[in-house]
Amino acid sequence: MPGLLALCFHINLSGGHANNFLVQNFTRALVDRLVVKFGGEILNDMVAYDIYKIFEDLFLSKEKCDDILQGIQSVDLCKIRSGMEDKKTLRVNTENKLNKVLGKKYHINLNHQILSEHGVLYPQTLYKDLMFELTLAPASQVVKGSDATKLEYKLTKIELEYEMIHSKELFHWKRGRF
Repeated sequence: MPGLLALCFHINLSGGHANNFLVQNFTRALVDRLVVKFGGEILNDMVAYDIYKIFEDLFLSKEKCDDILQGIQSVDLCKIRSGMEDKKTLRVNTENKLNKVLGKKYHINLNHQILSEHGVLYPQTLYKDLMFELTLAPASQVVKGSDATKLEYKLTKIELEYEMIHSKELFHWKRGRF
């Protein structure tokens, strides 16, 4: 099932310059490389994962429900959510409301075909380890600011977020008793 697994975190830019802020489409730019392993075997090893996902967001159709949690937002909202001192204060009511709700929380969807297309039908899904290895991009790719020597970010409150299906019909169907 697509969209059931995500890596959630808060972003902290306080170690750099006070006017640093995140780039648009932040979580897509954040992951430089993604390796997916299943039962010790490499299923996918993608360098430049950030470029592929940004292209996908720009040109391929998708659902827009969780874009802001992924960092797809206006420049003004990027600056407000980053805590930038020199941010716009007029005509940003919507951005301020979104910031009150979301704050510095972002998430990276961990979607792979084994989960979205093959996971339910694969008989040994529960018996093998599924591993996502993320290589994060350098700060120069995800943080903007006036002083290139003071671009920093830190991920805090890192959690794995997932949804569970509690449907008796789907449970029996997965086990072949439908």
